[in-house]
Amino acid sequence: MLTPQSSLVSSATSLQKCMARAGWEIVHIDLDLTGERPRAEIKLERCDGRWILARVDRLGRASFETFHRERNLAMGRNMTGRRPLSPQVDDIFLGRHRCLGARHMLREMTAYVADNATSPVLLSEVRHAWAAVMRSPLLLTTTPLAASDSAEGGAA
Repeated sequence: MLTPQSSLVSSATSLQKCMARAGWEIVHIDLDLTGERPRAEIKLERCDGRWILARVDRLGRASFETFHRERNLAMGRNMTGRRPLSPQVDDIFLGRHRCLGARHMLREMTAYVADNATSPVLLSEVRHAWAAVMRSPLLLTTTPLAASDSAEGGAA
């Protein structure tokens, strides 16, 4: 017999697989559209450094922002003279999309994900995967692939 909890787990797994086919990885989802005040905070990453932060704040304002993360080896900006190089991370703000509400934000975000997929994926497929997890509250946090790959590489 399928319980609501096992249904949510299978929906979340299907969502992760759909996002992986599109080239996006789920870092964090805190989503509850069932209550009086919708709550959403979603972070997605792509392997080339592009990432999305979608959220609904306490006042009910919904938006999603896009960024591009650049990593390089350089001297810190506040350093002078001969200093060792260190890893530098710069997040470049690409844009903000203001939305009418949580559901509108998810529609806009899924369109963005499908349009910016690294391999072809249908918008209807992405929307169907997200619709399955919108029916009940979901809290999902995963480890980014880059961090897990480097951890595995160091252990070998």
